[in-house]
Amino acid sequence: YWQDWWGLFNENNPSGGVTSNVIYRNFNITLITLGLAVAVKRMAFGLMFGKQSYYNYNQQLVELMQKMLIVGQVANLAKQIKLGWIVRNRNSSLVGSNIDLKTMYEQNSMLSGEQDGEVDQTKQEQEDLTDSQRFQIIKLLGEWDEPKVVVNDESERARLDDLIHFSQTIASINNKYPFTTSFGNAQTREACIESASQVFRNLQIHTNATASVSFDTIALAALDRRGNFSEAQIKQFIRIFRPDREGNLTLLDFVKSCDSVYKEMRLLQASIRNASRIDNAAEKMYNIVFYFLYLMIVQVGLFGFESGYQLILGVFALVTPLSFALSGACGKYVEGVMLVLNRKPYQIGDRISLQDVPSDAKTSGSPTWFVEDVDLFTTTVRFAGTNEVATVANSALVACRIINANRSPNAIIRIILRFGVSVTKEKIDEFYINLQQYVKEKPREFLHLIELSPIAIEIQQGYVEYVLLVQHVESWQEMGAVWKSKVELTMHCHELSKELGMTYTAPVLPVQLHEASEKKTWFG
Repeated sequence: YWQDWWGLFNENNPSGGVTSNVIYRNFNITLITLGLAVAVKRMAFGLMFGKQSYYNYNQQLVELMQKMLIVGQVANLAKQIKLGWIVRNRNSSLVGSNIDLKTMYEQNSMLSGEQDGEVDQTKQEQEDLTDSQRFQIIKLLGEWDEPKVVVNDESERARLDDLIHFSQTIASINNKYPFTTSFGNAQTREACIESASQVFRNLQIHTNATASVSFDTIALAALDRRGNFSEAQIKQFIRIFRPDREGNLTLLDFVKSCDSVYKEMRLLQASIRNASRIDNAAEKMYNIVFYFLYLMIVQVGLFGFESGYQLILGVFALVTPLSFALSGACGKYVEGVMLVLNRKPYQIGDRISLQDVPSDAKTSGSPTWFVEDVDLFTTTVRFAGTNEVATVANSALVACRIINANRSPNAIIRIILRFGVSVTKEKIDEFYINLQQYVKEKPREFLHLIELSPIAIEIQQGYVEYVLLVQHVESWQEMGAVWKSKVELTMHCHELSKELGMTYTAPVLPVQLHEASEKKTWFG
C-alpha cells in the first residue's frame, strides 16, 4: 500500500500505534462487554416475560385449543358426509358407506387438504350407533357439570421447550384456517359465520330434518379408532354445542357455538399481543437501570474506583432533589405499573366494574366497562351502557375493587317473588317442580335451579317473600344473554303463579279525603 503521492501511505504518516493505544483498547473492551451484556439481558428478559405469558395464558390456550379441535373434528365429519363417506338411513342413524369407522379415522388426514377427492361407492359397510352408545349420549345430555376451577400451579417451572411450544401454538392459530381447512375460512367473524353455516348444511345432507341436526350426528366425531365413545370428549362436545333436551341443534345454535369459540380465540390473541407490548414497555424501563449499572461498572473497571465514585455522586446529586419534588407522582406511577405487571386484574375484552372497596356489590349486577386497551400508565375502557370511551390512570385503579365478569364463574340470576300467606306448601312444591322443568328445557341458557327459599314474612301485608336463584350457562361477561334469560324467567314465574292461583294481591290501603282550604292570592 506504499504510495508516493499520498502521504497517508508513506513515511509522512508515522506508525502511531493506534491499535496499542489505551483508549482504543478500552473502547473495544467497552463495546465487546456491552454486546455480551445486552445479549444476556435480552435473553434473561425474554425468558422472564415468556414465563409470565406462559403462566398467565397457558391454561386458557389449552382450553381454547381443545374447543378448536372439537370444532375441527365436527367440520371433518361434515366433510365426510358431503363426500359420501357417511350417509344417513331412515332410522336417523349414521352409517359408513364405503369404509368402516376405523379405516375412516386412519385416512382422516386425507380430509385436511382443500381438494375433494372422488369417493368409490362400490362397497358399503353399514355401522349404526349401538343402543348402549345411544343411551350413553342421552344420559350425558341430561348431565350438566359444575364449573371447573383450574388452579395454575406455578411451582412447576416452565422449561424452554414449553415456551417454544406455547409460541408455536399461538402462531398456528393466526392463519386463515384456524379450525382446519375442512371448516373453511375463519379469518374474520363474517367468514367464520359463513363457514359454520356451510358445515351445518353439510351435516344435514341425507337427513329428513330441515331445521336441526341430531346430536347423534355430531357425536360420531367423538368416536375413537376402535369405534367407542370417550365420555370425557362427549361432555366437551355437549359443553360447546349445548343441544336441547331432545338432542337437536338448530342452525342458529350451531353458529352461536362456533362464534363463541372464534371470539374467545380472537380475545386471547389480543390479550397476548397487548401483554407483549406491555412487556416491551417494561423492558425499556429496566433498560435505564441496566445501562446505568453497566456505565458505573465500566467506569470503575477502566478508570478506577475514584472515577466511579465521582460518577455515583454526580448522579445522586441530580436525582436527590428530583426525588423530593416528584415523590408523590413517582409513587403513584410505580403503583400503576405494579398493578399492570403483577396483579393483572383484567385483559383486553374483559367486562369490569370499578367500585370502592367498602361499598356493597349489587345482586342484580354492577355497571360495567369493557377494557379496550392497557399500557403501563393508563387503561382505556368503554362504558357498556352508552359506548362512551374513557381513559383512566392505572394508579387511580389501585384502590378500587375491580370486578372482572370474564373471570367470574357462571352468573347467578336472583329473582324476588311474593306469594300470599294462604298459599300452601303443596302449591310451592308444584311451582318449584314446574320451574325445574322449565330450566331443564333450556340447556343453552341455564345450568340448574339452585334454590327457592323464603327470606321474609309480612303478616300485615299478607305475603311471604321468596328468592329464586338460578345459575346461567354464561358469566356476567355476556350480560345481554343473562338479562334476556332473567326477563323471560321472570315472565314465566308470573304466568306460572297466575296459572296455579298463587298471585299475590296487595291489600287495599285506606284513603283519607279532605277538602283543601282556599288560599288567597294576589289576584283575589
